[in-house]
Amino acid sequence: MDHGPLGSQAGGDLGIQAHCQRVAAWSSELAVALGLSLAERNLVEQAALYHHSSQLAFDSTTRHGLLADLKIEEKAGQSALPEDVEQLLHAFWGNDAGSDGSIAKLAAVLEMCDDFDQFFEAEPLAEFEHADQSVNPSVETLFSYLQVTSRADVSRVIDHLPVFPRAAREVVKCISSRELNVQELEKAALLDPVMSGLLVQTANSSYYSPRNAIASVRHAISYMGVEATRKILLAATFRSNFASMRMHQLWNHSLDVAQTAERLAMRSQMPLDPSEAFLAGLVHDVGRLAFSIMPAAFLERFYRLTDRGCPAVEVEICLSGLCHGEVSAQTLTQWKFPGALVEAVRWHHRPERSSSSFASLLYLAEVVSESEEDLPSAIRMRTACRLAGIDPEALADLNGEQRSFLETLRFAA
Repeated sequence: MDHGPLGSQAGGDLGIQAHCQRVAAWSSELAVALGLSLAERNLVEQAALYHHSSQLAFDSTTRHGLLADLKIEEKAGQSALPEDVEQLLHAFWGNDAGSDGSIAKLAAVLEMCDDFDQFFEAEPLAEFEHADQSVNPSVETLFSYLQVTSRADVSRVIDHLPVFPRAAREVVKCISSRELNVQELEKAALLDPVMSGLLVQTANSSYYSPRNAIASVRHAISYMGVEATRKILLAATFRSNFASMRMHQLWNHSLDVAQTAERLAMRSQMPLDPSEAFLAGLVHDVGRLAFSIMPAAFLERFYRLTDRGCPAVEVEICLSGLCHGEVSAQTLTQWKFPGALVEAVRWHHRPERSSSSFASLLYLAEVVSESEEDLPSAIRMRTACRLAGIDPEALADLNGEQRSFLETLRFAA
């Protein structure tokens, strides 16, 4: 295995540093799972932070000779790593075949975690015969030690999520139509008294500031407009699923992605409906609701790893065998959402595995929203832009646009 620096020279140092920090987190978690001592765990963590540094920095003999040849005076204490860390790094690099059993064991832990993280970095280039196929032994081994729940367990948790009400399904079905008028929106809103009240309340809010008070649903729709009303009704339909305080951030993220996806659809060279993109953005992360109510063993390990820089998608797959895109798709299937939307949501973190332009659109919307749920990938970005028919320069333009209407949706919800 080549343990040299990852990625291109441009931005390579930051990428390598982030990779080393993730490998340190994975190594620490694996050391705990293997029952290693605290001293061993600290040792492999320290080595992980330097494992992609140049071997020259820690090989004193070679360094002395090179610096002498270049007539450079070596500064005292230039290699300041503890001896045991340096010994472990040499074992990892394959330079110390005679290392003791403890060091060899820790080197194997470090190599496994390094392979694991590099597998996900290289994933956009991989070709899979099956969507969930993994071909890396280190990945499978790490799964076996760190996985705390199964796919079947996740499916059972999905079954315990709140049922998507039939009235709400009718509202979504009605207002997802491409051709809408005030009468149809009024009919949809009147299916639920809470939605009716919400529309009137929003129309009277400071954002719209009507000269005279608005007292009816039809007047509210006419005043705010069909498109604004459509978004408010969609937001109100799904907001109750994110009712707890800990889900507030996720709801705001869903609104951000919904509006970004809508705007990207407007810029796409593909025939993508902006209203469908908005709906897909609202529901793309409902699978995270299931992960939020997983058992304590899952949540504790999840937050330990994500707090140390491991992306949520990578951690979810490691701990359960599924990422929240797949769990979102399962949830939306139970809620009887259209198959095309389910497909887009399923692959919104792996757009290269789907022909769905909407999957790529959602991926790009996630990137613009800076969710950091997955590892950054220039290759995946280019692929998603091509599949979604988006000029990459359009992504930068979105960040500078006003998003004041989002505050209306937050208010409405």
